[in-house]
Amino acid sequence: MILLLGVLFGSGCSSLVKFSDTSIPRLVTPIASATREELTARLAPFVEFQSLRSWSVYIRFDDLESAERYREAEAILVLKRPDKIRMVIQVPVVKTRIAEMASEDNRFRVAIYPTDYRRFLMGTNTADYSNWRERLGEKARSALVSARPFHFTDALMIGPLRKDDPRYVYSLEETLVEAIETTPGTRKAARVLRSHYVISEVEMSGTANTAAQVRRKFWFDRTAGCLFTRQQIFDSRGELATEVTYSGYRKLNPANPTLWPGTILVSRPHDNYQARLTFSEDRFETNIDLPPNAFLLENTDGLPVTDLDKPMVSLWRNERL
Repeated sequence: MILLLGVLFGSGCSSLVKFSDTSIPRLVTPIASATREELTARLAPFVEFQSLRSWSVYIRFDDLESAERYREAEAILVLKRPDKIRMVIQVPVVKTRIAEMASEDNRFRVAIYPTDYRRFLMGTNTADYSNWRERLGEKARSALVSARPFHFTDALMIGPLRKDDPRYVYSLEETLVEAIETTPGTRKAARVLRSHYVISEVEMSGTANTAAQVRRKFWFDRTAGCLFTRQQIFDSRGELATEVTYSGYRKLNPANPTLWPGTILVSRPHDNYQARLTFSEDRFETNIDLPPNAFLLENTDGLPVTDLDKPMVSLWRNERL
């Protein structure tokens, strides 16, 4: 007994009460610090530009409902403030059109060319067409049918913060996000905590009996020098309408030193799709003059027309035809 006790105490008491556990997440360090004003200044590239044109954006749609992934396509993207967007999606190399989208003044138009669901859709950005989507057949319920041009407008052309509007207030907080990361050069994976600053835009109700509403959240990765990495947009019911992640920052235009995310992932969880946009270097321009017809989308191919603002009964009959 005396010999056993000697061996135990000789090896140190710490071995009796602790051991290595890789399942415990560790905080990734170092982490940067910044003020709210310094963080909002990092949104300037997205908030201050007046127009944008990219001649070659690679885009891939994922259908979250069916877990299907579309082949990567190529797109021409044009935007202009306050809310104009035009996108032409086509097959790489051969340039066969897959879809075209345009939106301005709270109205959108979407032309879908594949034979599974050839359609020219028209509607209102702020309207809810979820009942119409539920009535569609399996082939028509797809990412291309659910995608709307203004989903990309909000992701790429961020509206300015309403600092001078007394109805809006902005809060700053730290959020820790758990992730699984692999050590470089090895296959060893570990749970970690990444620190983020989050700025929340809150619209005050103005009345005692009405709750305030979170409109947007902007995320900044403190382990990457407070880089802007995520935007969340909420609807009037408080549901997450759009989530956008920004990564791969680099200089896309040699004449402009501003860094722009090379990859932008736009997710619409309640519309059951997401789209990944990858920008090409040297084919990216901002603050340029655009012709008046740059955002005009007409049904020149004679596609069947569906006006989503018509009564639902006539819409359903039109879709079945």
